[in-house]
Amino acid sequence: MTYAIIDDVITQIEWNFMCLHLWTFFANLSTEQNLSLQAKNIKLRFQDGKWFVLSGYKIKDSLENLYIQQEKDNFFSSFVEINAFKWILWAMLEWIEKDKKFKDWVLSMIKKENMDAFRYSLRFIRNILSHNIDPEVRLHEHDFRELQRKIFTIKSKSINDGKLHLEIDYQKILPKSWIKNYWFEINIDFNTLKKWEYFFDLIPKATIYMLSEFCYNLIVYYKTV
Repeated sequence: MTYAIIDDVITQIEWNFMCLHLWTFFANLSTEQNLSLQAKNIKLRFQDGKWFVLSGYKIKDSLENLYIQQEKDNFFSSFVEINAFKWILWAMLEWIEKDKKFKDWVLSMIKKENMDAFRYSLRFIRNILSHNIDPEVRLHEHDFRELQRKIFTIKSKSINDGKLHLEIDYQKILPKSWIKNYWFEINIDFNTLKKWEYFFDLIPKATIYMLSEFCYNLIVYYKTV
C-alpha cells in the first residue's frame, strides 16, 4: 500500500467512528425532542455555481416519525450504525490484507492464535452488513457460503472444526495505560449458520460496537509507534 492509500484507510476508520458517535447522538436526540419544529428547506450551493434544495417538508415529516417512535428502532439509527460498522471493518480488513507491514504489526499485538479469528470476524460481519440496511439484519446465503467453506479448511487455536472464537482483552493487547478490565469475544459456529437467521442473535450489536472501537483504537496506537 502507498502512504496515500494508508492515509485514506486511516481517515475512513477515524471519520466513520466519529460519525457513529455524532449521528447516533442525533438519532437519540430526535426521539427525545421534537426537532421537526425546526425543520426548514436547506439550500446547498456547489463550487460550479449549481445548487440543490433539500425539502423542509420531507425533513419535518421524517423528524416527526422519529419522535413518535420514541425508543423503538428507527431507520436513522440503524442506517448510521450499519454503514459505520461496515466501513470501519472493511477498511481494517483491507489494510491488514494489503499491507504486510501493518499485518505483521497487528499480528504482534493480538498474537497468532487470535489473528485468523480477527480477520475472518471482520470479513464475515462486513459481508453480512454490506447487503443489509434493514434494522432486522438477516443472513443471506450468498453472503456467508463461500466464507463458510473456507472456514472449514482452517485449523488453528481460534478457528477449528468450523467454529470461530475471538477474544480481545485490552490489557493483553494495548498498553496498560489504556482501558482496564475491558474485553469482548465473538463466537461463530459456521456449522449451524442458516439463511434468514437474525445476524444480531449471532453477534450482539454491543459486541460490534466494541469491535469497531477496537479497530479505531488500534490505528490510534499504530500512529504513535
